[in-house]
Amino acid sequence: MPMKTVFFNHLSPQYMLFASPESWISELLIDIQQAKKYIYIETFRLNEDAVGKLLYHALLDRIKDGIDIKIIVDSWGTRKTAMFDNMRNAGIKIRFFKKIVLTLALFKNNHERNHRKIIAIDDQISYIGSANFTEHSLKWRESILRIEGKITPIFKRIFLDNFQSYKKRFITRKYYKTIHYNEFDIIREKPSIGYQQTRKYFIHLINRAKKTLTIVTPYFLPGKSIRNQLAKAVKRGVTVTIIIPKNSDVKTADSLRNLYLGNLYMQGVNIQYFKNENIHAKVIMADDDLFSIGSSNFDYRSFRYMYEINLSGKNVSIASLIKEYIEDTLKNCEPFNYTKWSLRSPLQKLYGIILIPFRKLL
Repeated sequence: MPMKTVFFNHLSPQYMLFASPESWISELLIDIQQAKKYIYIETFRLNEDAVGKLLYHALLDRIKDGIDIKIIVDSWGTRKTAMFDNMRNAGIKIRFFKKIVLTLALFKNNHERNHRKIIAIDDQISYIGSANFTEHSLKWRESILRIEGKITPIFKRIFLDNFQSYKKRFITRKYYKTIHYNEFDIIREKPSIGYQQTRKYFIHLINRAKKTLTIVTPYFLPGKSIRNQLAKAVKRGVTVTIIIPKNSDVKTADSLRNLYLGNLYMQGVNIQYFKNENIHAKVIMADDDLFSIGSSNFDYRSFRYMYEINLSGKNVSIASLIKEYIEDTLKNCEPFNYTKWSLRSPLQKLYGIILIPFRKLL
């Protein structure tokens, strides 16, 4: 079934929700072309491919006009190439978040990554969401919110804070505490075993729900306490729906999540598999009015080890767009099949069990 790629309401034109990277990038290129003062971009992955080069050429054109352009990319997610040298030579300021350290403990020492995805332009336009600048994910279903208005200077300040702290191992609380702005909460996560404010906020959404709760995530690896909270929500009459890809781009995460799905299903959680390509969106909606959208996956790694950012609130216009997005997404889903799940091969089950000790690293 054909899916919508852009969601908007003519009565609230300051908000647009993009499900398609192609549509989002097209709109972003227009905003870049019309920028008058600055363009700030923070992303996990910016590849030198067809998508990355579209952004590259657009930014090179604008730096000639004296626009202040700054970019933060993650050193793990983004490979340094000649494209970045060319941008630097043209005057674009680029910072690679925490360069990779080559040691025997390669993964352990490089596990805390910057997974945030925000854009701020001219104190007028901001973006927050799930998509990277990569050609290989061009056909995925994403969730990217475009906002026109006074919240943009907040995202500008967040970006500039990150731009200053991009290589610091220890940072002060001002870089990650939640920002309250009008009806919005901007939740900034930094790696923490004990604090995990994103995880705590997601639990708040689960406990706050009275009628419906929908979670859209590519990697569904909640801890036992969250799984228990989901089951309790069902018991108190909440319709809990989890939308995950039938096959994500991380097969190990799929194998591990499959261990938990049968039990959640038996406790009344409605599990829906997205059938078209991968769904990489990160959205939560409670009772059709309180939402969260941003960069955090619903898994251990996002909660414990990643620098993340999410926008939450009860803005009626945005909530309406997200509700429509979820309804459109469900049209291309199929329900979890418990019988098929229970007939998994012993090898498939064993593989998932073997992965349990690594669940916090996937």
